[in-house]
Amino acid sequence: MDCLSIFWGMAIGGVVFQGKGFIVVRMKKFILPVLSFVICLGLLSFAGTSARAADPAGETSGEQSVDKKDVSRLIDTLENDQSRAEFISDLKLLVEQQKMEEAAPALAPFTEAIGVREGVSNVVREYETFLDKNNLSSSLVHQLAGSAVVLLVASGFFLGVRQMSRKILRMVERISQKVGLRLSRFNVYTNVLQMLLKLLISGMAVYTLGKIWSIAAIDHIFESDQMRATLGTVFTVLFVAFFAALIWEAVGLYLSYIFKKADDRNQTRAKTLLPIVRNVVLIVFAVMFGLVLLSEVGINVTPLLAGAGVIGVAFGFGAQTMVKDFLSGFTIVLEDLVRVGDVATLGGYTGVIERITLRKVQMRDMAGIVYTIPFSEITTIQNLTKDYSYYVMDIGVTYNVDTDRVVEVLKEVDAELRTDPEHGPFILEPLEILGLDRFADSAVVIKARIKTLPIRQWYVGREFNRRMKHAFDKAGIEIPFPQRTVTVVQGSANNNGLPEAIAQVTAD
Repeated sequence: MDCLSIFWGMAIGGVVFQGKGFIVVRMKKFILPVLSFVICLGLLSFAGTSARAADPAGETSGEQSVDKKDVSRLIDTLENDQSRAEFISDLKLLVEQQKMEEAAPALAPFTEAIGVREGVSNVVREYETFLDKNNLSSSLVHQLAGSAVVLLVASGFFLGVRQMSRKILRMVERISQKVGLRLSRFNVYTNVLQMLLKLLISGMAVYTLGKIWSIAAIDHIFESDQMRATLGTVFTVLFVAFFAALIWEAVGLYLSYIFKKADDRNQTRAKTLLPIVRNVVLIVFAVMFGLVLLSEVGINVTPLLAGAGVIGVAFGFGAQTMVKDFLSGFTIVLEDLVRVGDVATLGGYTGVIERITLRKVQMRDMAGIVYTIPFSEITTIQNLTKDYSYYVMDIGVTYNVDTDRVVEVLKEVDAELRTDPEHGPFILEPLEILGLDRFADSAVVIKARIKTLPIRQWYVGREFNRRMKHAFDKAGIEIPFPQRTVTVVQGSANNNGLPEAIAQVTAD
């Protein structure tokens, strides 16, 4: 009957393949592999049934015989009162130990705690009850009609999954345009989800066709305890992975959106905090996902948690420098002492901060040299670009110059510079002249400073120096510089051309 049913199924499949229409055309890629798979399984089932009929005694060939020596030893133990008492005591101890192990607290699997495992089991049982109750394999007509319905429904689900994937991608694209973030990873997630759903639909279709055509091989594969346990484990692992990826992407998207909406003043801090926060969340999330995954496959994670605590204590004692780096880095980042893009002096090195992690900071100086400094080696932080900056100038002029005139020229240069479209926007306040600072060997030093935006003090200061030099030259204000005066003294003929004082020293 199985071979005849398979024959009629192939005939109906051929007729369906020859039909026309949208659904039939869409079904072509699905029906042929399924029918071929069913035919192969039917032939394998027929061969297995014939082999079992030819060798009926093979089923009991694997039974193990009982060793007579063990039986004799057990009889001797039971006949001896002392040995029997010790044997009963050992059995009681074993029972108590098993009770203690069963009563030991263990973390419930995630899918069991939220009811997913029970829900899936109920759905599978209801589907099996539905197939058995309707008895689709009672006649050839029922088998043909059931097969046609299964193939049509499976094809419809295939089309539905494809349409759903396209809608998800369009929705993700709209969200990315709205929030201004790149969500290209969701394309990979959508493709993986589409593939898994298609595999699930194919498996359900093959199982249903096997039930309809009473193919013993398919029943043996899908209804065996080992296959059920394997499918249950695979489903729970995939569900936990999907749930973890969903939460991780949601958290990452939220963090990126929050930092992206920060104002311009906090943009540099966002660039500093975002990688650190993402790394911390990733580590915590990876540990939690690993524990949940282990609990799903039946491993008791309670001893692992206790062992992790012991390992953490040992790690804290053995890696004190690294722990100090983490704590110092967390404090520095949390208090916003430095940011990516700041110019600072750390550990005796000055440069632009390019990268900050939880353990170290990376900076580059004017010569392009990159310094990597652990946070544990940083005792003092000199941030040259925090909130605002000053360009400090020590302006030296000769003693014969009127200092009041020098101050007037400096104010004129400052007023002209603040109206410049390229440099003026970076100047926060007018030039602050602190006054005559000191009397040097050959100059009178006047101290002044310009308040600018962070990191712009050198750009503004160099332009101010250029304009100040032109203004001083125009106003006749001299800037002192080192000079050396050489006096040539004519010597006499009696002293071989040397001056008289030098000749006298030579003679002595």
